Order: sequence, then structure tokens, then C-alpha cells
Amino acid sequence: MDKRTKARREARAAKLKGAKMRTPRELSEILGVGVNQTYMALARGDVPGAIRFGTRWLIPDRVIERILNGEPLNAA
Repeated sequence: MDKRTKARREARAAKLKGAKMRTPRELSEILGVGVNQTYMALARGDVPGAIRFGTRWLIPDRVIERILNGEPLNAA
């Protein structure tokens, strides 16, 4: 891996660390489920508040917090 690629990866990791949004992979790690299960749940609409940009999904931290606290996701 060249220096430029490494710098890009480090910059992206730093950006995501400070973000209020998480990726499906991060959600699956937090919940302890498989990545495929996470993508299937997103596609079914089981995670209200998740945002899809083309093929990329982003999940707000507040939604993840509600899932972990056992709060209903359909309530505003």
C-alpha cells in the first residue's frame, strides 16, 4: 500500500470516527449479527431512519442507541 492510499484510509477512518452516522458493517458489529443480516434488515425497512445513497447505507447513531435501549423504532 502506498503512502497516498494509507493517508486516504486514515482520513476516512478519522472522519467516520467523528461522524454521527455508521455503516452497516459497524451496525452489525455493535449488534453482534452478520453483515448480510444487517443488509437484509435495511432492505426490508426494519431500521427506520437508515439512509440509502445508491448502494451505500448510513445509519444515524440515535437510531442505533434506540435499538440498544430497546425503544420502539417507529415512534418519533
